Amino acid sequence: MNATSSNYRSAGRLLYKALQTTLVPANDLEYRDLLAQYRADQLFAQQVSEFAQGLDLAILDVSERGLIVVPASRDSKFAVRLTDIRSGLDIQQKAALVLAHVAIAATFFPTTDGLEDDNYIPPPGSVANFRDALHALAKQLETLDGEQLADIPPELAPGWRCITALMVSVPSSQRATINSVVGFIRLVLKNMREAGLVRIDRDSGEDDTETYTPTQRMRVQLRELALRRLFDLAQTAVFNRNA
Repeated sequence: MNATSSNYRSAGRLLYKALQTTLVPANDLEYRDLLAQYRADQLFAQQVSEFAQGLDLAILDVSERGLIVVPASRDSKFAVRLTDIRSGLDIQQKAALVLAHVAIAATFFPTTDGLEDDNYIPPPGSVANFRDALHALAKQLETLDGEQLADIPPELAPGWRCITALMVSVPSSQRATINSVVGFIRLVLKNMREAGLVRIDRDSGEDDTETYTPTQRMRVQLRELALRRLFDLAQTAVFNRNA
């Protein structure tokens, strides 16, 4: 095997590691070595980039924390659409799940400064924090119209109507389901953990004490890919709720 083919094999291995969204380089020696090679070897970095392009992936960031890749287009086989989000949910509920993702992210990063500073460590957020942020975002979106909604995807409108029609929480004796705002939050947190976007910080089963922290993957994706207008509204809703 010559050096070029060996490098392309290593490029494929690095992308394979990157696609395992919960894999942490600190726990994987091969991943750490491949990241070091990417950062030190310009030719190897170019080969990884070309390999990614062939898979319709885009590289957003690389550091000792990992290589972060995302679908390069809506048509990518790695892209996720509303119709791909959990079978058995109607279009209102799927749109509500998107809003829940945004509300959780805004709770961790209520200002843009935190997104730009890789050294900033957001404080842990609780299920109750996320629940209240989602409800506040939905109520805010419900009051807007016309030009105020110009940059918000229209397919998300059923989502905020769905959230505002739900009870915010459930009695402690009942299990949270998607018939409540807190149920949506718990479902989304599960999805975000599986996607490597959040880590559970304290697992208690109680909405006020169970806490989560964001990963570097979340920070980078928000910084590079967030729907700016929607995320701005979510940040405003979080700020107003905390004021």
